[in-house]
Amino acid sequence: MTRPALIRSSCAPYHVTNRTTFGEPYPMPLTEVWPLMVLELMKVSRIHALSVHAFVLMDNHFHLLCHTPQENLDEVMQNFLRNVATSVSKGSVLWKGRYKWSLISNSIHYRQVYRYIYQNPIRAGLVERVEDYPFSTLRPVPFPLHSSLAMSFGGQEGELRWLNQKLTSEDDHLIRLGLRKFEFDVSMRNMRSFAKLAME
Repeated sequence: MTRPALIRSSCAPYHVTNRTTFGEPYPMPLTEVWPLMVLELMKVSRIHALSVHAFVLMDNHFHLLCHTPQENLDEVMQNFLRNVATSVSKGSVLWKGRYKWSLISNSIHYRQVYRYIYQNPIRAGLVERVEDYPFSTLRPVPFPLHSSLAMSFGGQEGELRWLNQKLTSEDDHLIRLGLRKFEFDVSMRNMRSFAKLAME
């Protein structure tokens, strides 16, 4: 099956993810993988103008929310994934295949994907609150984050309260379905409940 051409955008954000080969855990502890990934994100942010909104590292995959002012997601990810693989797997194959991306052009969709990313550790039973997970950009990182959602909820405390409002299994399913598309979308019949969810 031919891979569709990248939808290039300089301002609309993308959700990007990739998984390790066979879904196995990374070949070193996350405490060692995390600083390597943060370093590579900082490099591509500087070299290729990547704008990171959110990033969460799990035991065998990652979630990245970002936008690319130079419309160069393919170049960014090629460099990021290659350099991480070199650092983490020392030349062995690390990634299952090509990264997956979904362009998010709707602000309601964006808010839900943003919360979905940060709630990954909660769904996995690793923590009870998003801010307690050590491998996410809710912790300090050496590059700027470009999400403005904290202001929407009256600052960081308001944003954290919102981020910790657990999604229902139906909402979670809708987001997963939307992220399977190259341009995030939910069906019209689900749009009203999805819009309400974004403001809760």
